[in-house]
Amino acid sequence: MKTNIRKYTDEDFDQLVNLLHDDDLGKSRESIDEKSNSNYQNAISEITTNDNFEIYVMTDETSDRLIGCFQIMFLPHVSFQGMRRCQVESVRIHSDLRGEGLGTELMKYAINLSKEKGCGIFQLTSNKNRIEKAHKFYKNLGMDSTHEGYKLYLY
Repeated sequence: MKTNIRKYTDEDFDQLVNLLHDDDLGKSRESIDEKSNSNYQNAISEITTNDNFEIYVMTDETSDRLIGCFQIMFLPHVSFQGMRRCQVESVRIHSDLRGEGLGTELMKYAINLSKEKGCGIFQLTSNKNRIEKAHKFYKNLGMDSTHEGYKLYLY
């Protein structure tokens, strides 16, 4: 399959929200009803108007179907002698296309973006419920699980 990776545009909105919902965890925490659209639109607007934040999408070149995505953030840090870090989140490949190497293509693109932006560390979080497949996938890309993460949900 020939793919194209590019920055998100407003025309991608419906397909992006559906892609976020298209996995076991997404079904429990994402919403595809119209009431949630303004929340997504507000977040996307905040992301895409910040010079250090971006959303990228992967499309099938023949159909322009959105088949993957990630959010990327380029963050200044005081530690590591002020080294910039790249934080990637919301990584998705459409469920009917997983296991075909598209996720590897998407992550290599994100890693190259982080190098181009002068980042010395590429990092992401992955839900512990994804341990078998996703964590193996990230390790196969050369990533190490170096820290234990903590979250406090405030809603």
